[in-house]
Amino acid sequence: MSLQRGAARGTAWNLLTVLGERSFGFAVLVILLRHVSAQDVGTVALASAISELARMVTAGGAGEQVVAAPGDRVVEAGAFWAQLILAVLVTILLFAAAAPIAAYYRAPALGWVTRALSLNILLGAFLIVPAARLSQAFRFRALSLMSVGSTVLGGAVALALVFRGYGLAALVVQRMVGIGFYALAASIAAGWRPPAPPRWAALAAALSFNLPMMGAAFVDYLAHTGYVVLVGMRVPVVAVGEFRIAQRLAEVLQELAILPASKVFLPIFVAVREDPARRFAVALALMDILAILSLGAAAVSGAVAGPLVVLMFGARWASAAPVFAALSLIVPASTIYAFVKPMLTALRRPGLVSAFAAMNAGTIAFAAWFAAPFGLVPLGWALSARGLVVALLMLPALSIGIGQPAWPLLRLMGAPVAALIGARLGTAALMAALAREFGLAFGLRLQLLIGGGVAGVIFLAVMLALAPRRMTGMARRLAAAFRRAPAVPVAG
Repeated sequence: MSLQRGAARGTAWNLLTVLGERSFGFAVLVILLRHVSAQDVGTVALASAISELARMVTAGGAGEQVVAAPGDRVVEAGAFWAQLILAVLVTILLFAAAAPIAAYYRAPALGWVTRALSLNILLGAFLIVPAARLSQAFRFRALSLMSVGSTVLGGAVALALVFRGYGLAALVVQRMVGIGFYALAASIAAGWRPPAPPRWAALAAALSFNLPMMGAAFVDYLAHTGYVVLVGMRVPVVAVGEFRIAQRLAEVLQELAILPASKVFLPIFVAVREDPARRFAVALALMDILAILSLGAAAVSGAVAGPLVVLMFGARWASAAPVFAALSLIVPASTIYAFVKPMLTALRRPGLVSAFAAMNAGTIAFAAWFAAPFGLVPLGWALSARGLVVALLMLPALSIGIGQPAWPLLRLMGAPVAALIGARLGTAALMAALAREFGLAFGLRLQLLIGGGVAGVIFLAVMLALAPRRMTGMARRLAAAFRRAPAVPVAG
């Protein structure tokens, strides 16, 4: 299969997966949030962030190492056992720390919830290598179906529990069932089973590769979700629950707009790493498409944040809407950062991956810590504003990845950012005018329909005015990728 066609199909399956998962996941979330309190949501958000931060430390680097060494079973064994040993140690540590953590946050239930979710660290140790095998072979369809299955099964179990009055337990079990199913299904699909312990040299090599990547994974998760732990240190647990809803919507926006494509970046850049000219051409084409699509999604979703949140979760969660509107502006920085890790990993530069990931997470941690006491909405705006700084800080990473100055990549963000700003401002002005004119008759569903449509039209209009050739070129490339095999094959 050609590189472009494999990437296009992988992206398509990833997108279909995210759409399927999020459609079902949000249906479950809508029901759950009408039966659980903000306190419960905040408790699970904190416990999940703590356990996932620990899981990311143990898992970091293992999958990337397997993908970067196709077919090397010694590398696979070293990666698995290094991860498993760390997972056992970290799980024991988290069990011991659960009670002090609950006392610090003044949330008694946080203790048992943290212990329960810490088991996901062990389950995750049996997922990374088989999933990496499937990704390495571009078997994104299998990964997609398994991911959807884990979401459906976890959601079904959660609904069964919540309807029996176990609200907090439903939120906990949902996460455990999902990852357990995914690990089992991936192992079966990849034909993988835990290998015998390797020689010390293979284990040492895995740890040597993984240690800087573990740091990168830790700070990546801290930047994506885990900073809610810092927010929880500055605001009550109830406020954490409200913030988590807005944060989750922002995560889903990034998953829909960025993740389907970014999942295939590592095998793509591994395929072209020996050809700098081709690597630059591939990065340029990917950034062009991803910038337009991701910022378009941010323009539309942020413009209708108010009716979207209330219609989905109910009026008692309305305070999360302006927070999500602000957080949706994180997308430009996230789009740029989506290239950094796979580029540098493909070049076997795990130390640089860790350094730039720490830089990204450090700016988020700084903004979260100092802005949280001023309220959730200022916190959202502070987190988005720091993206302007990150875009410039990431230029050296992009330059290393493509082997030449990164300004051509960064310039591709100019027109989509202008279109995003125009869409948000234009839609806000129109919606305010319609609200003054029609008052209560201008209902939430109508606001969602009109606002989303207007934001989309404005975004497209600005893009066509500023970069018409990019829009037509993107349409042609996407159509060609799925219609026929391109002339350039995968490097052998």
